[in-house]
Amino acid sequence: MAYDQIWLTGFMGTGKTRIARPLAAALDWQSLDVDTLIEEEANERVRDIFTHGGEAAFRVIESRVIARVAEMSRVVVATGGGSILAVSNRVLMKQRGFIVCLDAQPETIAARIRDSGRHQSERPLLEGADPLARIIELKSARQALYEEADLVIATDNLTPDQCTHAILTSFRERTAVSNPAP
Repeated sequence: MAYDQIWLTGFMGTGKTRIARPLAAALDWQSLDVDTLIEEEANERVRDIFTHGGEAAFRVIESRVIARVAEMSRVVVATGGGSILAVSNRVLMKQRGFIVCLDAQPETIAARIRDSGRHQSERPLLEGADPLARIIELKSARQALYEEADLVIATDNLTPDQCTHAILTSFRERTAVSNPAP
């Protein structure tokens, strides 16, 4: 199979947006962030979409954006943490895409989110008294879907450069195997 898309999946705080840019640069491809594209399409912030329409409204826009991006070539796509929930999204990602799940322990995710400088209100699914418990709950519910990826990388103790290198190595190996020399 000739891949012309790389989809970065995984829970929030695992490094998808941070790794998409250098990965795309290394391939001379375009880097896209699904949450940014959702905000552009809806003309409002993710937080406001959740406030006005709830998670269901957000997921409808997300699926529309993923369908549009799935038609593009030579893209590295940082998805939202719940993008893999819809079967249609997973099917579209698999059609031409190499899917990489960036994984991390819940404690690592909580620390990264806390240290990111972004206000907790920008993470509507983590609102409440115990964000770590919510991370554990949501991540556990999604884990089997994340593990359907072509490659799973634990990012807890890796730098973005190390993650990028691991993805490029695996992607190039997979591409070479699926496109053997004549």
